[in-house]
Amino acid sequence: GQFDALLAPSLEYLNASHNNFTSLSRFRSYKPSHKTLRTLDLSTNSIRQNLSMILSNVPPNLVQISFANNTIRGSFPTTFDSLESLQQLDISSNVISGSLPDFSRSCPSLQALNLSDNARTN
Repeated sequence: GQFDALLAPSLEYLNASHNNFTSLSRFRSYKPSHKTLRTLDLSTNSIRQNLSMILSNVPPNLVQISFANNTIRGSFPTTFDSLESLQQLDISSNVISGSLPDFSRSCPSLQALNLSDNARTN
């Protein structure tokens, strides 16, 4: 079913991996944990959404994100909110296509990017 990652008001770390979630609720900026969440692991689920939709309005303080081993499709948005704190992004083993954005602008602190094992085109 659908999963809301901003489920607790002062949540900083969320590991919801190895479940059977099929979609992710839009991140709502009015929820308190939109400002506190630092680590989000939704790897090894059954998420079948578009990457652009998932990355819209991502909480700004995230340091680590893992969406590995899902069925996330589509491409990166041409522009997305600045994630100045993001250091690790793992979107491996999905179905990502299209060109990559300029991570130096949107994610200036990015240290690790894993896009392996995607059916990536372009």
